[in-house]
Amino acid sequence: MSLKAGILSARSYLTILIGFLLGFAIVLWVERQMPTRVETSDGIVLSKSFPPLPQPRELTFDEAVWARIAWQYFINNSQPNGLVNAEAAKPWLSLWSTGSYLLATIAAFQLQIIPADEFDDRITSALASLGELPLQPEGLPAALYHADTLLPIASPNGNVGSAIDMGRLLMPLQILLWRYPQHAVEVNQLLAKWQLAALLQSSGPQGASLPVNRWVIRTDDPRSSYGYRLYAGSVLRLINAAAGLAVSQPPDGLKMIEIDGYAMPDEGIRTPWGKQPSLVSMPYLLSGLEQGFDARSGEITWRLMQILQQRTGKPENEGEINADYAEQAPDFASALPGSQPQQEDNNHAGEALTDRALVSTRSAFAWYALFRNHWSEALRQQMLPMIEPGKGWKAGFNPDGSMNSAVNADTNAMVLESLSYIAHGQLLCLGCPAPASAVISPQQGVASK
Repeated sequence: MSLKAGILSARSYLTILIGFLLGFAIVLWVERQMPTRVETSDGIVLSKSFPPLPQPRELTFDEAVWARIAWQYFINNSQPNGLVNAEAAKPWLSLWSTGSYLLATIAAFQLQIIPADEFDDRITSALASLGELPLQPEGLPAALYHADTLLPIASPNGNVGSAIDMGRLLMPLQILLWRYPQHAVEVNQLLAKWQLAALLQSSGPQGASLPVNRWVIRTDDPRSSYGYRLYAGSVLRLINAAAGLAVSQPPDGLKMIEIDGYAMPDEGIRTPWGKQPSLVSMPYLLSGLEQGFDARSGEITWRLMQILQQRTGKPENEGEINADYAEQAPDFASALPGSQPQQEDNNHAGEALTDRALVSTRSAFAWYALFRNHWSEALRQQMLPMIEPGKGWKAGFNPDGSMNSAVNADTNAMVLESLSYIAHGQLLCLGCPAPASAVISPQQGVASK
């Protein structure tokens, strides 16, 4: 039999073999494009290149104006009950957005935007309304409420609360206890109404008698990643004796991915296709602004900034890195009394994570406050078009360069926290009382650099 005849007779086998080899080559190519995942038990320590943290300074004229623009959001969206809409002109709120409002109020008071009387009135009213929230059967607040009626928003998952969101709310409550003792009784009365131990659930024995508790986290909670656990865990660990063990031990261990030579925690953001390798900046930035960095959160934030700086200006086909994402608002309108049944909206069910990527105003201001260099200054300058006169700051830029025009509590709170950090340092600081001269009013002119 000739060679040609042999090849012809074996063509079906050759087709299968070639197809297998092509498929194997494609798999290898795809794997090489993904960040390398490494299991690690090593601690994360500060690198030698970590810069000195900036010292507090006076705000410039422009910065003082930007702070007042951010506070205007909370003026516009305050409810008679003392709480604030999570999104402009949309009467819903979450535990997370309420934590943002309380932190924004603290920052506005430190920046002398509001007087002491208004600060005390807002805090007292907000704490009283939080105490009136209808609770879930386990004795905890729901995740989402109507901001005007304080009734829970109906949702397919039962509107179950989240330990991460509760951690966000507990952050300003802890600051109030330490730095504003006139509200300590109100805070303690509020916490006494909530069964905070229900945030943790037992999942098996450790050793002879000590139970290992795991966090109660909704299956669709977008803030279940390592960074958010690290952020919220600093407060949640104070719930009871076992809480510290629960919140400092991620259920799946710490996985690292290597990007541009830097080992970073794989945040594993949930998507319709499962958990995808991803980076998230907000929880680490919030840790620095509110509590001050520790070695772990500071080093992770520093590595992330190096990656973002290296990728700035690179062509899109070289791999864009996203570290902030637009959040989806709940469908609170369909739960209003008298509303007609609506067909479930599945438009976001297959939405890729990158479609929600955001060059955000909140992150730009936080980078500008925590690491003051040419890159963070340029990033902050890029956000000036986000000013919405009389309303506050918009969310940022979408992946296609268009403007994300959402005006919400989280963005404007983070702007205020960042500017307060510039003037006074971290919000929870027992040894650094805010000096009266740490901020200037717009009428006093521009501070010299």
